[in-house]
Amino acid sequence: MRIFKLIGFLGISVLSCAQNYVDVFYSEYTATPQNTFTSSDSTTDLQKLNINLTVPLKLKNGNAIITGVVYDRVDTRLWEYTEKMPVSSYILKLGINLKHSEKWSTTVLLLPKLASRFEDKVGRQDFQFGALGLAKMKRSEHLTYKFGAYANGDKFGPFLVPLFGFYYKKDKLEMDVIIPSYAKINYSIRPKVTVGVNWRATVKSYNLNGPTIRTPANVAQPFYMHHLSNEIAAHIGFEPIKGVIVRGVAGLSLGRSFQVYENDDKIDFGLSLFRFGDDRVQLNTDYDNGLLYRAEIAYRVYLD
Repeated sequence: MRIFKLIGFLGISVLSCAQNYVDVFYSEYTATPQNTFTSSDSTTDLQKLNINLTVPLKLKNGNAIITGVVYDRVDTRLWEYTEKMPVSSYILKLGINLKHSEKWSTTVLLLPKLASRFEDKVGRQDFQFGALGLAKMKRSEHLTYKFGAYANGDKFGPFLVPLFGFYYKKDKLEMDVIIPSYAKINYSIRPKVTVGVNWRATVKSYNLNGPTIRTPANVAQPFYMHHLSNEIAAHIGFEPIKGVIVRGVAGLSLGRSFQVYENDDKIDFGLSLFRFGDDRVQLNTDYDNGLLYRAEIAYRVYLD
């Protein structure tokens, strides 16, 4: 049993009984300066793209069906001696938000996913299945507690993350926290301008299919990539048109890695901060921590 370096950022928009808005569209682009591999002086940069669409369909009884899609792409070098190797994923969101009372509500999402290099025919190795359950209790006009769990059949093995957090909004201050996944604090310095800090952790896995994937010994093998990162950053946001949110983000990525393993080299089970039966042999080397820059844009629908 060893401690996980990082925990998975879900990247999923869900309805909150306290928020007076829903971000139905969200997109971000992240770039880094050159990063140095820990085993040599060789360097690489990194680009990440995420597009997240959420479509809540409100029902007459106060409940809501939630549908949507998430597209994710990561582009970087996995070995010092190779070219960049982009991977991507497509997630379908399908679930429901149930309003039990004025204080209690529950969100349940099914999250089937294809995550791969997509250099060969799509097959079973490219498929993952995840689910999210989140209960919300409105403690007061300003504060809502959230708790639940996220589970996914990742390439490295089954993964379960208990979730605990809260949403707080009063006057100019807004806080949205789910441990151990993310935390975001916003403060309105002007009616259309916010500043703040955020932290989030990422754990994802992708199938590295394709005939050109080879070990350093030049032997072709079926591999997967285990992506981990832990980001802390500051941001400034602007709402030039009602509902259109634009943010600039700058920060630092800690414990960032893109670990490559053979497909049958897995852990027994991952539970939040811990992983059991992890005796895997990493086939590449990590690169150093470093700066990151991110641009975000969202389209927000206000509920009041």
